[in-house]
Amino acid sequence: MTDQLKNSAATDEVAAESSRPADPAPWELLGEEPGFNRFLSVSLRRYRLPDGREVDWDVMGPKSSDGITAGVTVLPLTPDGRIVTIRMFRAGPDTVVTNLPGGLVEPGEDVGLAGARELEEETGYTCETLDVVGWQWSGASSTYRKYVAIARGCRPDGKQQLDETEDCVPVELTVDAFRAELRTPGAMTGIDAAYLALDHAGLL
Repeated sequence: MTDQLKNSAATDEVAAESSRPADPAPWELLGEEPGFNRFLSVSLRRYRLPDGREVDWDVMGPKSSDGITAGVTVLPLTPDGRIVTIRMFRAGPDTVVTNLPGGLVEPGEDVGLAGARELEEETGYTCETLDVVGWQWSGASSTYRKYVAIARGCRPDGKQQLDETEDCVPVELTVDAFRAELRTPGAMTGIDAAYLALDHAGLL
């Protein structure tokens, strides 16, 4: 691309940004009270809208008394470019689905270390490197941050250590097979994190 074309593209991008509509005004948080608190917690927040009306809104996250505010999802890549997934039962869908490994980040725990720990615990695989590439909100009404990491050089030379309610079966998939799972309705959970990880890995 010539310098002239590059400058033209940059000018067009600036023009598009300047014509973007302004964001709506944020809601004002008036208060919050606890509600349900088990593995997941639900709190009731009271907001004042920009027009003066007040509304109640449920927000959810991990069990609040545990001090956990985040989790991590890992895209594990083997040396030959395959993706390590897990097959496990999920209570929401009420069936066995494909997942990427991951779990909760303990209070004070480094996110990268948590990702490597969860990878080995759920799959028995270790990794040569692990990079945290971003994070997202778990949902529109969630206070829970879900970090996304890419692990490379993954090999089944660790020890799987499952929680008493976990039943993870590790399965290696080619990138094409993994993308087919993503496109199959109901076949996977956590597909938002999976797509973000694939994007950062240059595999979309």
